[in-house]
Amino acid sequence: MCGRFTLLLSWAQINALMSDFVTALKSETIPQIEHALARYNIAPTQPILVLRRVGGTVKPALMRWGLVPEWVEDPNDFPLIINARAETLPEKTSFKNALNNTRCIIPASGYYEWQKNPDGSKTPTYITRKDGRPFMMAGLYSTWVGDEGEEVDTAAIITVDANADIKPVHHRSPVSLSGEGIDMWLDTANVNAPNAHKLLRSIPNGICQYHAVTTRVNSPRNDDADLIVPAFEQSADNSIPNKPQKPAAPKKPTKPTQLDLF
Repeated sequence: MCGRFTLLLSWAQINALMSDFVTALKSETIPQIEHALARYNIAPTQPILVLRRVGGTVKPALMRWGLVPEWVEDPNDFPLIINARAETLPEKTSFKNALNNTRCIIPASGYYEWQKNPDGSKTPTYITRKDGRPFMMAGLYSTWVGDEGEEVDTAAIITVDANADIKPVHHRSPVSLSGEGIDMWLDTANVNAPNAHKLLRSIPNGICQYHAVTTRVNSPRNDDADLIVPAFEQSADNSIPNKPQKPAAPKKPTKPTQLDLF
């Protein structure tokens, strides 16, 4: 799965990267989103940057991390969907419509997993690309409309079986698309659900690297650059304790606050 991630690039930098491989689409800069980036510990229910196609343009938007399908009556009674398993997307009621019509890309500089130790404890681990590029994670989004006409955009990250490189840390990983795959995934007008589903594969071996980090990342209240520093470097100066422990589970939202961020 993917339960925490970072985004250290500005929209201008992401826009420049998109122009490298999305030749059929234009991208658009929205200045007010520029200041919402540079995050070291993005957690479920928080706003995340999402890229979606609107007509022939790739546009950024902020959405709540935790998908709420449009058919849900009360989001406060619906379980939080932060990840969607690629293998069952075509079968699940929660994802069928989104797979057809509302596919998106969720950029991430890196993401965290908790590696299980022999004693049952877990070590937080930060996973990135070796080339420094961001993961362009495949996602789904949905717009929920309430009885009073209120609209809430929410999104989830799609996961698959991890490759051999990442499997020692965790058995699942996000889908990360590149090149024409990004273009096709966003093109819901011309690429149908079955063909889009074929794009959802594990990250190739040899692309990723990872290292243990401080257990401070377990708390979403912590959001600073020290979270991604290798744990052995932090232990050397005793600045940040790093005793392996289980990550704090996201708190279940209580009525009526589940959508209060929006």
